[in-house]
Amino acid sequence: MEASVAKLGVRQTWYIGLVILIGLLCILSISKLGVGNNYLLEINKGTLYLEDTKNAFDIDQMQTYQNAQWEEELNTSLTFGMSKNPYWFKFFLPNNLSDEPLLIEIDYVMLDKVDMWFFSNGKLLAEFQEGDSYPFKKRLIQTEKLLFPIPQSDHRISVIVKVQTEGTLKLPLRVWEESEYLIYSGEYNLLLGLFIGFMAAMALSNLFFYVSTGSPSFLSYSLYVVAVGFTVATMHGLGFKYIWPDWVWFQSRSVGIFATSTLLFICIFTRQLLDVQKHSRTMDNLIKYAVWVLSVSVIGSLVIPYHIYIIYFLVTLCLISLLIFTASLLLMFRGVRLAGFYLLAWSVLITAGFMAGLESFDLIDMDLSAQYFVMLGAAVETYMLAFALAISYTKQRDEQYQSQELVLLEERMARESQAKAFKLKEEAQEDLEYKVEERTLELEIALRELSETNNELEQQTRTDSLTGIRNRKHFDKKFEAEVRRCRREQSDLSIVMLDIDHFKTINDNYGHVAGDEVIKSVANVLKTKLKRTTDDACRYGGEEFALILPNTDFEGAKSLAENLRQSIEDLTTEVDGVKLNVTISAGVATTIVTGLDDEKSLLESADRALYQAKREGRNRVESVHLHARDIV
Repeated sequence: MEASVAKLGVRQTWYIGLVILIGLLCILSISKLGVGNNYLLEINKGTLYLEDTKNAFDIDQMQTYQNAQWEEELNTSLTFGMSKNPYWFKFFLPNNLSDEPLLIEIDYVMLDKVDMWFFSNGKLLAEFQEGDSYPFKKRLIQTEKLLFPIPQSDHRISVIVKVQTEGTLKLPLRVWEESEYLIYSGEYNLLLGLFIGFMAAMALSNLFFYVSTGSPSFLSYSLYVVAVGFTVATMHGLGFKYIWPDWVWFQSRSVGIFATSTLLFICIFTRQLLDVQKHSRTMDNLIKYAVWVLSVSVIGSLVIPYHIYIIYFLVTLCLISLLIFTASLLLMFRGVRLAGFYLLAWSVLITAGFMAGLESFDLIDMDLSAQYFVMLGAAVETYMLAFALAISYTKQRDEQYQSQELVLLEERMARESQAKAFKLKEEAQEDLEYKVEERTLELEIALRELSETNNELEQQTRTDSLTGIRNRKHFDKKFEAEVRRCRREQSDLSIVMLDIDHFKTINDNYGHVAGDEVIKSVANVLKTKLKRTTDDACRYGGEEFALILPNTDFEGAKSLAENLRQSIEDLTTEVDGVKLNVTISAGVATTIVTGLDDEKSLLESADRALYQAKREGRNRVESVHLHARDIV
């Protein structure tokens, strides 16, 4: 028995070390993503703002206000605590930030109403309305975060923003190039996918353990993990995007519902895991009372205004945390070894939760969003609690086996009893092996599903969201791979660069929606005309496309490009009753790669051929064979 206890202590030590290592890796990955330093501009210090204490201002009044009539933000973050009053903000964007399409991102999804106006030389360029008070489908860019496209202008743009929310008023504004934001969004969604997949795997696996063992602690742990997962998903806007996009009322209360449910299930789980009733009747009664209070609070979160309930919740969080800490410390001092490990696990989430609360009340300023701290704390704490539950179950199982051994020792003198005990032991061993195989299979299924989810996310990051064809990221990887294969097999490799002629005129005369439809129509022609699975059509950027044609000689590439040019010239795109006809210019380059210079020259030659076609009057194909070094 003493050897078993010593073995359990060694295992706990290894478990703690593994959890700390995983936590450090999570911190590094989340910190890298949370900072998101590839944006063009962060709008904070120097931003003009006004608090509309009487909710009486409108955009016409605010536009006439001189800069001196506004207040200037002197801090590096636009955080104003909890206030139901609307706030107005004003800042300016230079007209030479980038040649690419630009986006404004609000990296805080829990805002009820956000109105944004863009002006240039006193003229209104665009206006948008978004936030949790509107159905998700009304968002112009349907992502979990609030995104606003910046209209093009030859002059400086002034931006006026009105924000009103029942919770914490934060406005972390960033200006992104569209291509950079797509990369950042892919990494962000990958991290969320890993987190949600991890939480789902933990919940399902422990639910299966509950079904097979009947232990209620597995069920309460699964419910707790589900509540934590929904809380984090809500804080990141995933629930509003995928589960209740039209249920605005529920979105305004979802954080309170799921966060309170998290406290409810952790109290139930604590009582079951640590067997509090056995060690302290007083603490057990307090935890049972807390369970009743939290059950009523979950119902109360449906009717109590959010700005009142969130304060109540933070107070309740402090009290529940204190209760669990006290119970764990008391049981640890009374010799319950599992209580110390449980206390460490709970401390991780509480620390993350308190940091998020302090940032919500603008008491601390962090470069990394509090939402990432909550996600990190939840993942590490869930992992540690799973180990605590496994340790508890293993200990109970070991105690049961020890009792069986004592019975076997007492009955060893009787040969009949000894044989019977031996048979029971064999049956228990077979049953245990079957359960181990069953759990292993379940874990493999969960890991396979997680791997499939990761592959789907990778495909999304390499697909252009507008046209459905591959994007620039995919082109770069595919081109590099085909260059290596061409060099190895000494086969022809052709690149075709295509550009829609006079595309800016279409945008200026018919609007960006018409421009998008033209781009999609051209992309559909490319997908239809490329018959071979080895050929790839990619959106290279804006109205420019690129084709990768492995094992295609010079004449074949020219013929395909001419066929595409003719098909697009014959194409008619209808937008809002207006029929649009466009043409393309194309540049073709073919080579057999023998060295590094050929790889670089192939792209440059295709690009030069494209611009030669532009100079020669557009709606034509120019080509170059790198062996001949002449435009054809």
